Amino acid sequence: MKTTFRTAMCMMGVVLVWTLAACSSSKSVTTARSRAAVTATSTRQPVQMILDSDFGSSTDDLFALMMLHHYIDEGKVDLKGIIVDREGEKNAGVVDIFNTYYGHPDIPVGLERNGVKNPRCFIPYNGICDMKDKDGLPLFKRTHQASSLPDGYKLYRKLLANADDKSIVIVAIGFATTLSQLMESGADEYSKLTGVDLLDKKVKAIYIQSGRFEAGDSLCGYNMRAASRQSAIFYNKLPSSVDLVMSPSNVGDGMDYIPRDVLTDLSTVEVNPIKSVYAYYTCDTGQRMWDTNCLVNAVLGDEEYLLSPRGWVTFVDRGEESLMLFKQDDKGNARYQLPGDSYFNQNKLMDIRRHNRINRYPAPLTIEAPQPQLTGSAATAWVKPRLQQLVDKYMGSAGNTLDPNEMLMLLRPIGYIASNAADYTEAVGVIEDAVFDRMLSRAVELGKKNMVIVTGPPASGKSTAVRALKLNGAGLVYDADLSDARHLVDVINKAYAAGMTDVSVVMVYNDLVTCFKNAVNRGKTQWRYTPMDQLVASWSSNTDNIELLRSAYPDVTIQPINCAGNGGVRPVSIEEALRWSYDVDEQLMASLLDCAQGMIDDGTLRGTDIPAAIGNVLSIPQLTEATMPLAQRLDYKVREIQSQWR
Repeated sequence: MKTTFRTAMCMMGVVLVWTLAACSSSKSVTTARSRAAVTATSTRQPVQMILDSDFGSSTDDLFALMMLHHYIDEGKVDLKGIIVDREGEKNAGVVDIFNTYYGHPDIPVGLERNGVKNPRCFIPYNGICDMKDKDGLPLFKRTHQASSLPDGYKLYRKLLANADDKSIVIVAIGFATTLSQLMESGADEYSKLTGVDLLDKKVKAIYIQSGRFEAGDSLCGYNMRAASRQSAIFYNKLPSSVDLVMSPSNVGDGMDYIPRDVLTDLSTVEVNPIKSVYAYYTCDTGQRMWDTNCLVNAVLGDEEYLLSPRGWVTFVDRGEESLMLFKQDDKGNARYQLPGDSYFNQNKLMDIRRHNRINRYPAPLTIEAPQPQLTGSAATAWVKPRLQQLVDKYMGSAGNTLDPNEMLMLLRPIGYIASNAADYTEAVGVIEDAVFDRMLSRAVELGKKNMVIVTGPPASGKSTAVRALKLNGAGLVYDADLSDARHLVDVINKAYAAGMTDVSVVMVYNDLVTCFKNAVNRGKTQWRYTPMDQLVASWSSNTDNIELLRSAYPDVTIQPINCAGNGGVRPVSIEEALRWSYDVDEQLMASLLDCAQGMIDDGTLRGTDIPAAIGNVLSIPQLTEATMPLAQRLDYKVREIQSQWR
C-alpha cells in the first residue's frame, strides 16, 4: 500500500514542492496537507466530536483543547461534550476555564469519579483554578460548578443517545476509564441500549493516544498502563465497526514545544490560561506534543499523517508491563500513525504555535518586537509597564532558580548585546525584584519553604555549584552575586517575611584572575560580560561576609565552596573559608591586568568584546603607580574600539 503526500513550503520567497511516496512501513516521512486536501477540508461538514482527556497533569492536553476551540470557531468541529477522565473537580475546573475563556462556555462537561486513584501528576496545573487577580478575584471566569457535573459515562450515554447513527468521532487522549465504564453500562434513562451497542450504533471512529509499535517494542504507553484493567475492557469490547486510529507516543516525541517558546508566542496577551500554567509551574519536564496528533488527524483527515496498514489490535493486561499487539489484516478496524522526520515534526509544531498565537485578549504592549536601543533609565521605563509579561517569560524556563544574569536576555529587543550589560543594571534590578516576589510566593504556596542562596563574585562558579550540589529540590535557589552584605541581608529578610522557614547560604570562592577568565569565556559564549572594574569591586567586597552573616543570622546554615582555579566544587569548613583573602594588592592587580592584555594580544579578546570585558579600568581604586601604565594601555585600547562605534 502506498500513499503520496505533497507539501508546499515557502522559504525566503521561494516555493519548494516535494512529492514523497513512501511504503507503509517507513519510519521517517515528511508529510503535510496537499492543496487538494485543503479544498476537501473546507467543504467537509463539521466533525461531530466528543473529547475524552486526562486534564490536570501533562500540558499537551491543554494545547489540544486550545486548538479544538479554534476548530470550533472555524466551523470544523461540532463539539458535543468533553469528558474529564482524571478524577478531581479542579481538573474539570480547568476545562471550564478554557471553555469560558475561549468563548464556548456551554459545552457539556462530564467528570470521572471512579477512575485511576492518585495517578502520577507531572505538572499540577489545576491550581490555576485558585489564581487571583490584583483585586483578589478569580483570575479566570468560570461557568459551571464542578460538583454538579454528571459522571463521565452518563454524559457519554446522553450524548450518544441523541446523536445520529455513525456520526460521532471520539478523540481519546487520556485514560480509558470512562470509556470502559460506558462499555459496561446498561440501559438507563437515556437509552435502552447497552454501552457497547451505543458505541456500535453511534460512533464512527475513535482517535486514541496509545501504543508503541516500533520493532521490538510493544508497550502500550503511559495512558494505557496507568489504567490497564480498564484499557483491556476498552480494546476487548470495542465493536469492530468502529474505526480505530492510534497515535503512538513516538509520533509526538519529536515535537518539543519548549516553555520559552510557549511564553514567547503568548507575549502579546496579558491573561491566558496556558500562559499562567507555564509562568507559574515548572513545565520543563520533558513534555512533548503527543495528544494534539489525535485531534489534528480527527479534524483535518488522514492526509495529515502516514498511517499503517489496517489490522487488529490486542491488549494484553500486565499492569505496568501491558502490551499492545498489532496483527495486519486488510479487514481490520485499527490503524496507527507512523512517526515523521524532522520536517514533519517542525510542520506540526509550527501549526500548534500558530494556534497558540491567536488570542482574544491582546496586551497593549509587546516585549518581543525590536525597539530603538534603550539604555539606562530609558530601559527601566520600558520595563515597568511590561513587567508582568517579562516576569512570565522568565518564569517559563527558570524552574526554581533565580539568576539575574539570565534576565539580561529579556532585554535584547531594546539593545542588550552582551558588551553593554552595565547599561541595563537598573532595568534588570526591577525584573529581579518582581521575579523574586513571584518565586517566593509560588514556593511557599507549594509548601516548599526552603531557600538556598548561592552567592559569590561574578563568574566564580556559582551556577556550577548549583548543578553539582543538586539543588533542584529546594523551593527557591537564588543564584546571584550578593557580595554586598546589605543586599544579602535584604534577600534573607524578604524570604523570611514571605514565609520561608529554612534559609541556607552557599558561599562560593574563586581567585580573581580565574574569575576574570571565566567572565570573558562566559561573555563570548553566553552574552553575559562582567567588566573588570565591576568584577574587582564585587570580588573585594566579599571580605568579612561570613562573619557578618553569622552575626546577623546565627541560625542560617553556611556552606563554603572553594572553586579556586576551577579545580572543582569543593566544600570546605567555615574555618578554612575564613582564611580566604579578598585583598587586591599590587601583585594581584598586575596579574589581572597582564591576563587581560594577554587575551587581547592572542586574539581571545577582540572588537567589541574588549570594552565589554575591560570596562572603566582606570576607575579601579586598587591601581597603584606601578600598575597604572598597564591599566592606561588597556584603557587606550577600549577608547580606540569605542571611537570606531561612533
